[in-house]
This record gives sequence, C-alpha cells and structure tokens, in this order.
Amino acid sequence: MKFYDRERELIRIKDESGKSAHRSSIIVLAGRRRIGKTRLVLEAYKETPFLYFFVGKKKTPELIREWSEEINTKIGKVHGEFSHFSQLIDFLFHKAKEEKLVVFFDEVQNFLSINPSAFSDLQKHFDLNRETSSLLLIFAGSSYSLIEKIFTGSREPLFGRASEFIELGYLPIKTQKEILEDTGLYSGENLLHSFSIFDGIPRFYEEIVETGAKSFKEALKKLIVEKELIWEEGLNMMREEFGKDYSIYNSILSAIASGKRARNEIEQSIGGSAGGYLHNLESIYRLVKREKPIFEKTAKSALQRYYFADNFFEFWFCFINRYQALRELHREENAFEKIWASLPRYEGVKLEKLIKRIFIELNPFHLQFTAVGRYWDRKGENEIDLILLDEDSRTAHIVEVKRNLDKALKKEETMKFYAKAASVQQLKDYDVHYFFAGIDDSSQDIIIAGEDGSKFVL
Repeated sequence: MKFYDRERELIRIKDESGKSAHRSSIIVLAGRRRIGKTRLVLEAYKETPFLYFFVGKKKTPELIREWSEEINTKIGKVHGEFSHFSQLIDFLFHKAKEEKLVVFFDEVQNFLSINPSAFSDLQKHFDLNRETSSLLLIFAGSSYSLIEKIFTGSREPLFGRASEFIELGYLPIKTQKEILEDTGLYSGENLLHSFSIFDGIPRFYEEIVETGAKSFKEALKKLIVEKELIWEEGLNMMREEFGKDYSIYNSILSAIASGKRARNEIEQSIGGSAGGYLHNLESIYRLVKREKPIFEKTAKSALQRYYFADNFFEFWFCFINRYQALRELHREENAFEKIWASLPRYEGVKLEKLIKRIFIELNPFHLQFTAVGRYWDRKGENEIDLILLDEDSRTAHIVEVKRNLDKALKKEETMKFYAKAASVQQLKDYDVHYFFAGIDDSSQDIIIAGEDGSKFVL
C-alpha cells in the first residue's frame, strides 16, 4: 500500500536529521501497535541508508550479532566482535565522527526486560559524544506506558535527551476516505464500517488492500476467517501492557464493551474496586477515556462515563474476544456471520463519533466553536448526540445523528429533536442552530444537513 498522510511528522524528522554536523540527537516515536511508526521511518529515509536494529525479546548477545550483520552490510565490515552493548554503541558514536549515521531502534521498550542497563549505556555515550559526533538515534515503541517511562520519567537515564518526541495518532478521516477510494471500496457506509472497526490504523488498511476484495464485507470476512492478525491483536496488547494484571484489566474492558459506563456499574460487573485500574487505562495505557455532559464543569462529576478511546479495541472486546471459543472450534465463518449481523447496532454510537470527527477535522460549515461534546441529563432520559458551543458568541450548534438520514429529516422526528434541545436549560441563553447527520439510503453517502438548507456530502 502506498504511504498516506504524516506530512507533519516527516517534516519534523527531516528537520532534525538535517541539522548541522558534529551534533548527535534523539528522536522518539510513540504510538499504539500497527500505527505506522516503522513505515514512517522507512519513508523518511527511503533515499538515505540507515541502520535498523529491531529490539526483539532475545538474549543481548544474539541481538548484538544481528545488529553487527546490519552494520557489516550497511557501513562496512567490523573487525572483531562486540562483547557487550556498550561497546557497540561506542563504536557507532566514533564512526559518526567520520560520517553522519542514522540508527533506528525499533520496539526499544523491550530493553527493559532483556537488558535494562542499555539505557544507562546509551545515556553515557550520548552525553560524552553528542557535541563531537553526528549520530541520529531514532527510538520507537508501541507501549505508551513504557515509552513515557523511558523518555519522560525524571529519574530515567534518557530523561530530557530527546530533541523530538513524536506521538503518532490515527489517520484522519479524509485519509481514511482516500484509502477506500484508491481501493475501490468507498461509500459512506464503508467509511463507517472501516472507521468503526479500524479507525485509521494503517496496518489494518494494508490488510484490507491485500485481500483484493471487491466489497468491504468480503474483505472483513477474509481478515476474520483466513488470517490471525485481528484475533491475536487484543491478546498481544494485553499481554504486553498488563502483565500479571491481565485478568482484572480484561474484566474492566469487557464490562465497558458490554455497555457499563459509570464507575459503579463497572465495579458491580467485576465485583470489586476499579478506580486505580480505570485511572491507568485512561492516563497510562490510553485505552479508555472519561466523558461528562458538555455543560458539566465539575472535574469529578457523578455523571461521567467511561468509553473506549480506540475503536479497534472496542470492536475486539465487543466481538473478537467474545467469539474466541468459535475460533478454537475452527468456526471462524460462523463468528464472522454473527459479527456482521451485530455490526449495525455497534456502529450506531460510532456514527456519532464519526460525525464529531468530521466537524473537528474538516469543519465543513466553517463554524466557530470552543467546546464539543455530548449532553445527557441526570436521569439519562434526555440525550443529545453532539453539541458544538462557541462560548464567546453564545452560539450553539446542535446535531442529531441517525443511521437513516431520511428518517431523521421527517417532520415528526425533527420536531422531537427541537423539543429535546429546547428542554436543556443550559441552552436557554444561546443562539441555537440545528444539523441532521446520517447516511442517505439511495446514495450511501454520509450527509450533514443544516436547517438552513446547507449540506455537506462525504
């Protein structure tokens, strides 16, 4: 698959790489698994040789032998052997006094389990040689918690050494659309499918492209029935991130996937306290996020709810984890049919999230807004899908999202929506405008229609 997006990240890497000679520096790339960290480096240096060191979970001598072969191939034969990691790093810094070198350590967090002293060795040689050599070290890792610990922990050897800390996020909506168009699979319905399941994770789009399927349903079926990636992804993430606490985190995430949103509901589901674990899932692992009604100002509001921050992992916990038993029985086709039949219900909430992202990323109506969010009352009886507030001009844009746009635009439905918005006391002193969003039955386009007749088609 061709390389998409990431222009800003490429500029940051190339700018750092292009700085003056006789100065060493460090770039850190952080981001979830499959987000495209390695591909980004390959793209940045597609015309410039660099050393690629994958930090596999092997004994250090074996890794050093592999990296020595990379050195022999790329920059010339090494005389003798490196007896330890510090010696190899020392060699690279001295080599970089003769010529500029780029060295990419992939999955660097694995040093913590196989050779923790590696970071002290890196710090020592970096501090000694940073002003006299031209070595650019690029470190990438898939574990948010460990990468932050290594490079932003004030007591860690490499704290404060990185010139650039780049966090890779999901591909934007316009790029997700572009990939589907290039693959011949684009429709508003298919954009909703791919967003709800994969949400801009490049590796999964590569998998879709490689299936050669003529429809999204066929592509997803191939991925579920014929390949291991989707089945294994959630398990691998939990094993890598959670370790001995795997079971409790699995229970909490499964509870959220089943619709338990309030903390007390989650704790009732798991039969114990979840406070510390929820904090870690939100702040360290970034798998969960808290939301509160848009007008709620209290930081620890009793109305706050917990949601997945990652669409793929929500899909995985809602469906893939649930049907692991069918996989063990080699009934993957049966699992796919159950998943496909349940997808519309799952995608209902995801459509709201997609419309929110369209307003934020594309802002098709050129609105001014200072806050974006949902609204629900204390009884959970009155909910509004999306509100965009401009608190300076006291203007509010209220959005009703329905899968079937034709139904949303029927007079009786629009009147219900107006009445629902009118009952929100906090909107009384705002100039309120209305939008309706959904999928058009005939064209299969995603459409956002304004009450003034304006329309955006994706």
